[in-house]
Amino acid sequence: MPMLDRRTFLTGTAGISFLSAFPRIALAGGHGDTLRVAIAGETGDLDLLQNVSTLSSYSAVFDALIHYGPGGALEPGLATAWMVADDGLSISFDLREGVTFSDGTAFDATAAEWNLKRWMGVADFSWIGIADAYEAIVIDAPNKITVKLKRPVPAALLELTIVRPVRFLSPKAAAGQPIGTGPWIVESYSSTETILVRNDAYWGEKPSFARMELKVVPDELARANALRAGELDVIGGDWVAQLSPRRAKALEGEGMTVVAEPGTATTILGFSPKSPMMQDKAVRDAIYLGIDRAAVAAVLFEGFADATVDIFPATVPTAGTRTPVPARDVAAAQAALTAGGWTGDGAGWTKDGKPLEIVFLVSEEAFPGSRRISEMIQGMLTEVGLKANIESVDLATMHDRRPKFDYDLTFFATYGAPYDPHGSLGASFVTASDTGPDGKIYVHPDLDALVATALETGGDAREGAMQAVYDWIRTNTAACPLVVVQRIWAVNPRVKGFSLPATDYDLPYKGITLG
Repeated sequence: MPMLDRRTFLTGTAGISFLSAFPRIALAGGHGDTLRVAIAGETGDLDLLQNVSTLSSYSAVFDALIHYGPGGALEPGLATAWMVADDGLSISFDLREGVTFSDGTAFDATAAEWNLKRWMGVADFSWIGIADAYEAIVIDAPNKITVKLKRPVPAALLELTIVRPVRFLSPKAAAGQPIGTGPWIVESYSSTETILVRNDAYWGEKPSFARMELKVVPDELARANALRAGELDVIGGDWVAQLSPRRAKALEGEGMTVVAEPGTATTILGFSPKSPMMQDKAVRDAIYLGIDRAAVAAVLFEGFADATVDIFPATVPTAGTRTPVPARDVAAAQAALTAGGWTGDGAGWTKDGKPLEIVFLVSEEAFPGSRRISEMIQGMLTEVGLKANIESVDLATMHDRRPKFDYDLTFFATYGAPYDPHGSLGASFVTASDTGPDGKIYVHPDLDALVATALETGGDAREGAMQAVYDWIRTNTAACPLVVVQRIWAVNPRVKGFSLPATDYDLPYKGITLG
């Protein structure tokens, strides 16, 4: 799946200006009418078909047919209405009339067809269900199209809300020109910043300020210092410019406004299905029972996380019934080992002459903060009598070892909204899917079948099919969910009306006024 390299950014881009191409640009002098937002990596040219740009900037420039709203609600975008046929084999869209791309090109059925055919039915995008099932597009009227499918795709509408490649580019755009229908126009981009100016011809609600500067600041401390100094207005967001809980606490104490809301991605301890030690359910049970999730959330995440044992948080659609988070139970963990044929106690365990000792693979580059979390978990497991040897590796090594299941225990994270639940289930829990360096959380033939059924089931039966997947994972202790990290942002006091977008793949600018 292309989104597996979401933290990979284009480097060395030369500065490119598009100002002369757009007559409807509102400019502002100084910073009074400019919102300055930190981004961790440069945007590049926002190519919708290539995985070379930061994902968070797309939604400012490009619209989708359908937009992802709070809690997964589907909201009109370039489509004002849609209808899925009873057999699920076609979806009709009424397109918004009177919309133009920022170069003046009309958005209509022909432009929509040109865009959709760039990725629907294309092998590189087969990880998107609607692309893999694509059969044809029919233009029914100047502002109406029907997408025909080879098979039903229950998550098709939700898939149309994702960041890339589903959004719409002007058919007349030259190579490398990011021209959309969205509220912002790219004036220029370089390796250090991207300048966006308001599209005063935008069909929807226009921003209250005229300019947005996306400043490339890879270092978190530098971002925080720039916010303190008034050189930045907004920092944060997991896929924009991550803000750690510890740094957020410090900024809050210094007068910055910190906004935190329940997250949509789950941090999970994954058991290697190819590890002889992890194939023993008693060992998986002991780890599951021996961890104090509430302590991890409170101590390591400064309270900016919620303990969980569910694969997906309630902020994700069809996330299943909620499971109460159990208290840490060392005695129960040890009892599970005893029942599984292990001999020993808090000092250590053996079975068939082998000691209970595992490899805990971590990478600060792949998962910032994982060393601290792993050390805390290591201490908890030591009290159970389970020896966890932490191996800290660089990103390249993690990318090499994780797909090979060359570990006993390691960290994973679900994709979050708008990709879940279908994105993480179809990638991280299915044997045949290609997940590249991200590897798999857990795979098993029985789980493959359950996930396939869940992803193919629509209507009233979908909830039950999804729940069957979650129940299997829980019954078999196939994964060890830990926490859902909250979505954390910090803003300068001059920013008023700040609120979080529905996903961290979106830039927060709606409703903001600048003091």
